[in-house]
Amino acid sequence: MLAVLFLTSSVGFAQVFGDFDSNMDNSIDRDEFNSVYSNNFSNWDANADGNLEDREFYETTFNRLDTDMDGYLGQTEWGDGYDDVFGDYLGTRDLGQFDIDGDNMISSDEYYNGFADSDFYRSYDANSDSSIDPDEFNETVFNSWDENGDGILDNTEFDMYSSRYID
Repeated sequence: MLAVLFLTSSVGFAQVFGDFDSNMDNSIDRDEFNSVYSNNFSNWDANADGNLEDREFYETTFNRLDTDMDGYLGQTEWGDGYDDVFGDYLGTRDLGQFDIDGDNMISSDEYYNGFADSDFYRSYDANSDSSIDPDEFNETVFNSWDENGDGILDNTEFDMYSSRYID
């Protein structure tokens, strides 16, 4: 499943869910999601050019997974990332397969290089132009949060993933 980290309180979730649920029907449809989530794209677009290149994408996912902000992904952070974010794109959960220098931690460069041949970035790049625009990003994020595929996000689906994508 796609996602990306940082936990907040349940009070924060309720407030943010309400920000997305503009018609207050206790669900978020694609239009409601896009109208609010589009503002979050700039938090991913480090060079502010309106698109995400692969390095920006991987740097942001790495930084969001690095919950202790030490510049490395330890075993727990790697495991959380595998379980919640990128596991569908790697053949193994074994951190050692990506830990080139053998220090039991994944650096930003090891993370980036480890995904070079995966479909993680490409899964967001719907038109295959080596760049993710806000619409592609929103669509992929929405679809990854919509666990049951019904085209709406309920509070449970929103709570499960929002902390990983919303600053």
